[in-house]
Amino acid sequence: MQKGPSQVSSGNIAPAVMGPQRDTKDVMILAALVLFLSGLIAAAWFYGQSSEQIKITPATEKVENGSVSEILKNASALNQAEASTTNSTPVTAPAISTPDIIHSDIYFEVGRKGLTDKGKAQLSAQADMLKQHEEYGVLIQGYTDQQGSASYNKQLGLKRAETVKTELLNSGVAEHRMKVVSLGEEGVLCIDNSVVCHTINRRVHMEVRKIGQEHMAAPAVATTSSDPSEAGIDASTKAEETGPPTENLVPLNPEPTPGS
Repeated sequence: MQKGPSQVSSGNIAPAVMGPQRDTKDVMILAALVLFLSGLIAAAWFYGQSSEQIKITPATEKVENGSVSEILKNASALNQAEASTTNSTPVTAPAISTPDIIHSDIYFEVGRKGLTDKGKAQLSAQADMLKQHEEYGVLIQGYTDQQGSASYNKQLGLKRAETVKTELLNSGVAEHRMKVVSLGEEGVLCIDNSVVCHTINRRVHMEVRKIGQEHMAAPAVATTSSDPSEAGIDASTKAEETGPPTENLVPLNPEPTPGS
């Protein structure tokens, strides 16, 4: 009895498919390679862009620095042009107005008609002003303190005023612009018998007034002082210079005694 081919029952066994599984692995590997290559390309591109920025920045800075240098040069040239224009333009100082009336005092030592160094400096400055302003005239007033006789003090006040006039005359001030008077002890400012009062009263007061040249016509003949009492004053002054420095003198009439 021959046996036929054996019948095998497979039951519910699913067939195994090998081909598709291998294809999926290949795709995944290929995708990974693509991603890896893409990453390398991206990294290379980013590095290349950074290098270009680094290379371009110094050139930009050079251009900017060159522009700044050019601007500074132009500004310097403009400043020099303005400075030259300013220097070429004359700058006029504001005019200082001189008052119409100026008062000043020149002080003297005891019994003296000569000027002190301070008095000479004052008169020098006053003469400079008068030479610049010829429309001003000067009233020169001589004073003394209360010591001595009234007549002697009147003569001494005149001598002091004449001394001031001579100093201004020697400095270039025209004689016709000056007027000399003496008040002696009649014009004392301080009335007590202190040293301070005596010092204040021994003075020549100068009143410089703006009156105009047309009102100061020069005299036809220059006048000179020829007071015969001047010799007596000079002799009295010399005698006082050699005596003690005091002004406590008792007036003797009718002859004047040295005093203020």
